[in-house]
Amino acid sequence: MVNNPLPKMGICYFPGGLGQGAGAVMKQAGRTMTSRGIFARLRRRLRGWKRTLLQLVGFSASLAVAGCAGGGFNDMFSGIGPGAEQPGQQQPATPRPGGARVALLLPLSAPGATGALARAMKNAAEMAMVDAGKPDITLVVKNTSGTASGARMAAQAALSEGARLILGPLLASNVRVVGAQARAQNVPVIAFSSRAEVAGNGVYLMSFLPSSEVDNVVRHAARSGRKRIAALIPESDYGRVVGRALKAAVKKYGATITAEERYVRTAYGLKAPAQRIARTVLAGNADALFLPEGPKLLAAAGEVMTAAGLSPQGAQLLGTGLWDTPRIRTVSFARGGWYAGVDPRLVEHFARRYRQTYGGTPPRLASLAYDATSLAIALKRYGGFNDAAITNREGFQGMNGLFRFRRNGLIERGLAILMVTSSGPQVVAAAPTRFTN
Repeated sequence: MVNNPLPKMGICYFPGGLGQGAGAVMKQAGRTMTSRGIFARLRRRLRGWKRTLLQLVGFSASLAVAGCAGGGFNDMFSGIGPGAEQPGQQQPATPRPGGARVALLLPLSAPGATGALARAMKNAAEMAMVDAGKPDITLVVKNTSGTASGARMAAQAALSEGARLILGPLLASNVRVVGAQARAQNVPVIAFSSRAEVAGNGVYLMSFLPSSEVDNVVRHAARSGRKRIAALIPESDYGRVVGRALKAAVKKYGATITAEERYVRTAYGLKAPAQRIARTVLAGNADALFLPEGPKLLAAAGEVMTAAGLSPQGAQLLGTGLWDTPRIRTVSFARGGWYAGVDPRLVEHFARRYRQTYGGTPPRLASLAYDATSLAIALKRYGGFNDAAITNREGFQGMNGLFRFRRNGLIERGLAILMVTSSGPQVVAAAPTRFTN
């Protein structure tokens, strides 16, 4: 692994398709290169491409922390200073010439972790604006306070000030309110909720959806010859989501579910189901074992299965984004297991860039606001804020890798396949550089 694996870049927009040339340039991103070198290589590639690479929103390595607070960038932002704590009360800014207002709705004054995440997402969005150079949008930040009434006020204020695209809000209940208001004025919404039921009718979810994680890991398992999958799934809303996703994925990739057990999410509740699943695998009826659980209960399930005689080598373990935590490396039963996620180099790249700018480590979800803001800039320059541009089949490359939106509002991600090790996740299959269907 190189010391500086990725250049500083935002959204790549490939309306004509990520052909072999474009894919090759993205692979060059894995090398240590200066910004000047990146663009020189891009220019050389562009001469030979039949299709045009419309946009590369690049970082500038020379931008300092002070650049986020002044130095000619004030016209990019609205409502991000004092007074931003009151829902919908921020003062509008004058858009850049030929630009457009894009609203960012977040629960900035919400208590606890929700408010902290919202403020980090605001920082990430501002960072994307500055990194873009001279974006054609003005970012109008509104505080929803995390309540339905606050979201309604914030959306009303943003729409009355001429916002042509809304980024956010964060909470599902707020997305429902904002989506209805925006729909009435034909303004699309790119929200951050992970609740799939709030998507559609002009609302798109820029989030990490369990269904996309399951699809990616099952695809890799099937292509690796692990097509007989046993599943131990929690009785919860999350379990029902991943259970449906598993059924869809095995059908899509020619695999089968040979056994499925559900359990109440306690160490006692999973004991008997885990024993039954272990017997299924030991009988040779499965070559993969799907365990969509976090570290604590995953460790408990592992103890039960080990006591039943099943070793982690008895079947290929498959997980979800619940495994995407440093604590998973302490679960001995999970080591060697696969799950789909963002390449760790991309994760660290964003975190490093954020630390350089704001002096702290960002929550993982802050990167969603960076990608959403970069996408808004790309859409304004080359596609417009419309459904056709947002749902471009070729997709986009962002801080979290390849993604695209379906017409139902759900996001599809091209994720890396990661293996759990005692020293952290290891990439066993690189994320795709293009969508193939």
